[in-house]
Amino acid sequence: MEQLQVSAERRSSLALLPGIVDRPRQTFTTLLATPRWRWVLPLVLCILALALVSAATAEFTSEQARQQQAASLAQMQAQLDNLPEAQRQQTQRMIERTTSPLFVGGISFVTRSLGQPIGWLIGTAILYFGLAIGGTELKLSALFAAFSWTWLPFALRDFLQAVWTWVTGQPLLNPGLSYFFATGDLLADARNPVYVLTSLFDLFFLWHIVLVYFLIKAARQRGGAFGLTVVYTLLYLALRFLPILLSSRLAFNPGG
Repeated sequence: MEQLQVSAERRSSLALLPGIVDRPRQTFTTLLATPRWRWVLPLVLCILALALVSAATAEFTSEQARQQQAASLAQMQAQLDNLPEAQRQQTQRMIERTTSPLFVGGISFVTRSLGQPIGWLIGTAILYFGLAIGGTELKLSALFAAFSWTWLPFALRDFLQAVWTWVTGQPLLNPGLSYFFATGDLLADARNPVYVLTSLFDLFFLWHIVLVYFLIKAARQRGGAFGLTVVYTLLYLALRFLPILLSSRLAFNPGG
């Protein structure tokens, strides 16, 4: 047993990476057995992909922010007309700064980067308590390291979206199944709960759920993994949908 663990320790994270595709359960077994620093590779890949997609879509998100600001200012035009000229100019400069591609892209990158480890912690907690209720004891740090690898499909999605944007000149406007509910009015679609919810469903999300299933199978040697996977999926959708729905009610959110 010790020899197997030493052998797994010697395998780098890069060497384990292809196993996420063709040997997920075996890969997660290795990650759980040798978790030290295994979360670094997924974090680097996810942050890199976030940087690429934020840079690629910065111009588009900036334009959407300008439209949203223009709509808001139109509703406040009477109040703005009563402001002194200096204050009106100051307001215009502030709008230009906060809707510039650099500012919008930077804010998108920072907020999503900070949300990355928080999402991992929440997902890890869901699985940890679910496994504990089923009688499976694991170190939280080991489960966290392994769970971070289930996020790799989202890193691939961001990378492909960045490439798509650079090649076609525009971002993917209707992600997931939201295409079937899109009206063409981006601001109106962003406030449609059905559109927002269906935007979460794509092949990368399904791949993430499949990886969660195999992670549970690797952690729980006996007993099924389907039930806990369903619970995780429902909680994931709820935690993802409610904040997006709230933000879509307040302003257009192009990040998806």
